Amino acid sequence: MSNAIEQARQYIEKEDYKQALKLARKRHGKDDIQEYIGILDLLIDADYLLALEEKGIYYQYYDENHDNGDFGEKYFNQYLEKQPRSINVICDKALSRFNKGKIDESIELMDKAYDKYKSYSKIEKPRISKNEVLMGKIELLMQAKKYDDALAYLNKYETLTNGDEKSDLYKGVALQKMGKNEEAIDYLDKSLQNEDTLMALNSKGDALYELRRYKEALKSYDMCIQKEKVVEDDLEMITNFNYKAAYCCVNQGNDSEAIKYLNKTINFLNEKGRLPNDIEKIYQKCSFEKERIMKTGTVEDKEFRKTKFLTMKTSLIILGIIIILYVILRLLGYGN
Repeated sequence: MSNAIEQARQYIEKEDYKQALKLARKRHGKDDIQEYIGILDLLIDADYLLALEEKGIYYQYYDENHDNGDFGEKYFNQYLEKQPRSINVICDKALSRFNKGKIDESIELMDKAYDKYKSYSKIEKPRISKNEVLMGKIELLMQAKKYDDALAYLNKYETLTNGDEKSDLYKGVALQKMGKNEEAIDYLDKSLQNEDTLMALNSKGDALYELRRYKEALKSYDMCIQKEKVVEDDLEMITNFNYKAAYCCVNQGNDSEAIKYLNKTINFLNEKGRLPNDIEKIYQKCSFEKERIMKTGTVEDKEFRKTKFLTMKTSLIILGIIIILYVILRLLGYGN
């Protein structure tokens, strides 16, 4: 038995559960997952509820396969069996349901946490305020792309709090997705005054693009491209600002610049293998646009030019050398 496990066991015998949990978290910080889980299991055996939530959160966020796609829900369920009015764990479970694609159920859980907040908070002190529960629901709606619903709750949130950086960002994105581009830019600019987030820059670019303000849109997309490593797993967003940067150039009649962005988009998507249908359509659109531009004969594809091709004469010389080497090797007995 390890020193950490033994130390945790001593803490638990003294009912010093907080110290045992603190020790478990230290082991997690050291990437010693076996000891981390081992201490949590000791705490769970001792009926320490916070260890159940801790273990669920581990599988929610940190475990690579999220406990075979369970996202910690079974531990949240065990917690709620003993304390069904926990705001904290109801919200945890809502995210688990969302990650399993049960969007309506996750929203219902957030509604439950919000509507019952006052009575539930008397049972167990929540980590988050009632307004933060509302924002949690808004975030789930945004991820589910239910922008109409998200906007309605954002308006409610704004009334209650006078708005903040997060609500400005989400409201700008929601308004843009609903085609209210001028209004969206106002909120996105407010958000960008606090932080140059890729979400805000991408949405502002889209709003300007829809308003046909291509020069301004390109500036936003270029800023996105400079930061794209931050969202390297977000195929949809990276594709969006790269290919639309190309079409900003096309719409401004600058085909030579458009080719650069088209090449970047095409090469990026080529590396991704099989693409979702909507991304595949963008790939085809970019390929056809590049072909159209090249057929005009007015633009040189410098990337294509970098590829070195051998002349016929050089190719024949190399082929002759290969044949001679083959004959010599055969005479020396290799390959017999």
